[in-house]
Amino acid sequence: MKFTQEQLEQYHDLGYVIVDCPFPESLTEACMAAVEGAARDPSEGPADGSKRNHFRLRPQVEDSYWCSLDHSLPFLKIILHPEIVELARQLNGESDIYLRNGGINEQAPDRSVGWHIDGGPGWAEFMHYFSGASRQNGCLRIVPGSHNGPPDSLQERAARLRDERGIPGSPADDGWEDIPLEEEISLEVEPHQLIVRHSRLFHATWLNRTKAGRYMSHWLFHPHTIDNHRFTWGDYLTPELLDTLSPEQREVLWLKRDFDIDPAYDRERSRELGRVKWGVV
Repeated sequence: MKFTQEQLEQYHDLGYVIVDCPFPESLTEACMAAVEGAARDPSEGPADGSKRNHFRLRPQVEDSYWCSLDHSLPFLKIILHPEIVELARQLNGESDIYLRNGGINEQAPDRSVGWHIDGGPGWAEFMHYFSGASRQNGCLRIVPGSHNGPPDSLQERAARLRDERGIPGSPADDGWEDIPLEEEISLEVEPHQLIVRHSRLFHATWLNRTKAGRYMSHWLFHPHTIDNHRFTWGDYLTPELLDTLSPEQREVLWLKRDFDIDPAYDRERSRELGRVKWGVV
C-alpha cells in the first residue's frame, strides 16, 4: 500500500491524513484483547508519576512511559506490518529506515492534553486509536497547516486565552480541557482508521468525559540519516517475540547494526534497561 498523491498533498499541506488500516481487523481486536488481559486497578502497580500516560495499563517501572504492552507482539504485528513499513518508507523518501519507538497512550477519564507541539525536525507519527476516538472520550484536536509555520503566535494566543478564562496550562490536566481555537478541527476516528500526522502540528485533546480509558497506539520511523535511536531492540524484546518476526520486520529494528543511543534517552535507558521487557502476550 502507498499513499495516493492526493493524500500526500493533504499531509504536506494540512499536516495530517486519515487512512483505512491496511491490516486485518483481527489485529486490532487482538490489541483490545491484550489490554483486557493486562489491565489492572488504577490504584495498583507502580505509580504513573509525571508521565500521566497510564490508567488501567500500569507502567512497568515507576514514572515510566512503558507498560507491558507497548511493543508486545499484538502491537508489533501492526507497527511492523509490511503495509505500514511501506507507508513509512514512502513518507521518509527512502528504504533504509528504523523504528524509533512506539507506545500506548491511555487517556484516563476526566483527563485531557493541552495545546503543544512535539518538535523534532518534522517526522511523521502514526496514530491508531484502537478503541476509537470521539470528542466525548478525548479525541485529537489539531490546527490544520500549523506545522508549516512558527508556532509562536498560536502558543501566545493560547496562553492569553487561558489567562483570560482561568484555565490551567500544563500539558495534561485533570478535569480541564484546553481553550478552543477557531481554526481547530477534531479528528474523530474509528478503530479501523489510522491518523498520520506531522510532529510539528499544533495539537491537543478534548477531555475524556467517559468512565473508560481511551486507547491510542502511536509510533514513528526515522530514516538512517536521523541519529535519534531510543532502543537497542534486542535488549528489550524477548527472544520468543523476536523469533515470531519475519526477516523484513527484523530489518527495521536494526538488530545487527551498530549505533549509539541518543543521549537524550541515556537516563531513561540506564533506569529501565533489564527492567522493561516486551514479549508474546
